[in-house]
Amino acid sequence: MNDSSRYLLDDEAMQRFIIEGYTQLKSELPDDYHARMYEGLEPLDETGPLGHNNLLPCVPDLRLMLNEPRVVGVLTSILGPDYYLHFHRHDHVNFPDGAQPLHKDSDNHSHHAIDGLRRYHKTRYAMLFYYPQDTPVEMGPTGIVPRSQYVSRRDVDRLKKQGDQLRAEILEEIRQSMDTTAFEGTNRFKRYAETEREFRVRYPDLIEKIEATSAPWEDAKIPLLGDVGTISIVHFDIVHGRYSANLTGKQRHMVKFVFCRNEEPTTPSWNHHDPAWLGGEEDCQTPIWKHLWAWHLGASDSAVSPRSTDELSELLDDQDDRLATSAAYQLGSTSAGFEVVLEKFLSDNLEVRSIAGYGLVRAGRDAIPRLLVELEGADPTLQARIIDVIGDIGLEASDAAPVLTALAASSDVRVRRAAIEALGVVSQAEEPTTAGVLAALENALIDEDAVVVRNSTLALARLGSKAKSDTVVDRVSRNLSHWHHHVRGWSVEALQQMDDPQAMKLALQYLMSARWDHASKSGDLDATSQPMREPT
Repeated sequence: MNDSSRYLLDDEAMQRFIIEGYTQLKSELPDDYHARMYEGLEPLDETGPLGHNNLLPCVPDLRLMLNEPRVVGVLTSILGPDYYLHFHRHDHVNFPDGAQPLHKDSDNHSHHAIDGLRRYHKTRYAMLFYYPQDTPVEMGPTGIVPRSQYVSRRDVDRLKKQGDQLRAEILEEIRQSMDTTAFEGTNRFKRYAETEREFRVRYPDLIEKIEATSAPWEDAKIPLLGDVGTISIVHFDIVHGRYSANLTGKQRHMVKFVFCRNEEPTTPSWNHHDPAWLGGEEDCQTPIWKHLWAWHLGASDSAVSPRSTDELSELLDDQDDRLATSAAYQLGSTSAGFEVVLEKFLSDNLEVRSIAGYGLVRAGRDAIPRLLVELEGADPTLQARIIDVIGDIGLEASDAAPVLTALAASSDVRVRRAAIEALGVVSQAEEPTTAGVLAALENALIDEDAVVVRNSTLALARLGSKAKSDTVVDRVSRNLSHWHHHVRGWSVEALQQMDDPQAMKLALQYLMSARWDHASKSGDLDATSQPMREPT
């Protein structure tokens, strides 16, 4: 067993992660290990089957780095002791590309953001970036914007969506003008380059607007520099992108893994001694940071904003995303402020309501009675939005489980998706899981919508042994052959989390049949022709 406890973060380091959104560490594996990883990554296809989500079968010794006590200790501190490795992983290769536009990773691998804007701030996912080579600025390191993980980018996202839609139209024009071979293999990259060139010719004014709104973010980014074996662990929603061009003439690899929290925190999972907030400096985001510190502690946030409701209400409408989000959190701390964020949340203003939702989450248990009232008679769009907030509230929303269970059978797919995912969080405190919740999750495993099935499987992984039954084990195992790779990925994890011999057997049988031997002709090599390498 790895002794990772001595590498747990202390209170100060944990609070710095909450504030900055990242922490860095150095692998303790020897340099020759990292050289082997670099060599193993070199021939892979960044977006093809030899690479991408198949990185571990292709370079299986990467697991040694992921299982280092130092890495396990930091991830345990941030995600809890039962975290697990997400099935999505990617080796970002950089040569000779220039700087990459800053972005937040697609939420498809975590939570599907309602309205495409409101992500979850709570640390339910984190990413690990690994450098198998020295990565100075000349090698084009990954860049991040510290303190950006809880900040929406409404202006940037609005323009980016407009640009993406126009690029898609241009790409389709190109597709219609060529035969299918023009998009096969690496030819697709040529088509993407043609699309970008044409986009810049047609829409210079839009490009100018995008660059202007992106400029403050670009000014705030920093490079994640590091010697060989440097590891960065970042909040899933941190703004990031390739910092600069690689000028070294040598490939730069940055291997990204995603890790998932399994259970909502009820106690600290790091080397904790003092519940006091040690953040020191005051910042407009301080109310956000303090709330998330309380959540990581498994405690309720009892802080009340000293600012007036009128002042905060005005800030909630501010175009500065940091100020608006901070105002939402502060409004959620008082009964008068709660009425303001609820009204804004129920409005037709997409951008304001996405921010107001954070105030409802901050209100926690106190928000549930009013949100349940609003659910009654609401149209499906609003129902999905309300359920999304209830799920984000987490364990304090356990009283909503019966209503969510009923809505899990909605004829509207958006409502089913949201209700099923929320049940996997709000029902964690139940021991055992109620029959109604279990029946809803069982039925969702055979839903016609792949995202509903995915969310049900994710919910079952989070509930683990509390939600196992013969029917659940049977349906999850059948979904190991589901057409959607998210369903297959979560199914393996759900079976492992159930603490059931039959479930574990089915998971292992699947993994053995899906095993990918990265050797070209396994077994044909004379065992005496290669020196034996001692395990690291």
